[in-house]
Amino acid sequence: MAEPQAERPRLCVFPDLSRPQSAADIETWCQPHRKIFGEFSSSSFGDFQTVFDQPQEYIMELTFNQAAKGVNKEFTVNIMDTCERCDGKGNEPGTKVQHCHYCGGSGMETINTGPFVMRSTCRRCGGRGSIIITPCVVCRGVGQAKQKKRVMIPVPAGVEDGQTVRMPVGKREIFITFRVQKSPVFRRDGADIHSDLFISIAQALLGGTARAQGLYETINVTIPPGTQTDQKVRMGGKGIPRINSYGYGDHYIHIKIRVPKRLTSRQQNLILSYAEDETDVEGTVNGVTLTSSGKRSTGN
Repeated sequence: MAEPQAERPRLCVFPDLSRPQSAADIETWCQPHRKIFGEFSSSSFGDFQTVFDQPQEYIMELTFNQAAKGVNKEFTVNIMDTCERCDGKGNEPGTKVQHCHYCGGSGMETINTGPFVMRSTCRRCGGRGSIIITPCVVCRGVGQAKQKKRVMIPVPAGVEDGQTVRMPVGKREIFITFRVQKSPVFRRDGADIHSDLFISIAQALLGGTARAQGLYETINVTIPPGTQTDQKVRMGGKGIPRINSYGYGDHYIHIKIRVPKRLTSRQQNLILSYAEDETDVEGTVNGVTLTSSGKRSTGN
């Protein structure tokens, strides 16, 4: 019976960071090596997550109309970006840097730990390959400084509350999440909008026209005779642009019949006369009595 062979040490393979790496690839590589490099936490090996800068997030308030139609909105951001004084080099302009003899100017160093051979950023120069003698007075040798910038954000038409977009600012990227205010007139359902239109009893009975506020213009709505409350009128293509498609949504106008709280004497007599001729009433009508010869208003 053959004796079990001793497990051979595995070769530590490093990803080629000169080529684009996805976040998933980097995380997959980092997990098995994190314990090893954690032993060097006092050096530049310690925290690999600091290598990958996370974009900053901002909240932008929008009105309903701005989100629906789109807008170019000026916005102020505070970001860490390339130092303008030293152009990201880290040394004070006009001064020279010293060649790093620790890594030979390569910016990388090799460490032998038994069967493992590891290469990483030089702990002496931080990967620059050179030593800064006179640091920049603004960024203190880091090469980056916090800067306040005013940028123009092109808000696309049709964005919804809570949506996030990514935008480059200088050499960095920021995330902007939109917060859309509610409209006192419109209600949104995707690319469709809904609103209410109040009409009179006479308009509902006899028909007519009414003017409704649209997203882009005032709309003339035709009221057919016998219009019922909560009846919907569809205005095709009068809604919000479809952000991931072509065309526009629709505008649905919900009809609401406004009942007057007070009547003039003439209006009351006319309504009582109308009530005497109604045949499909379930229950009673105030001011109208049912006699053997038919309905009669109390005023007659």
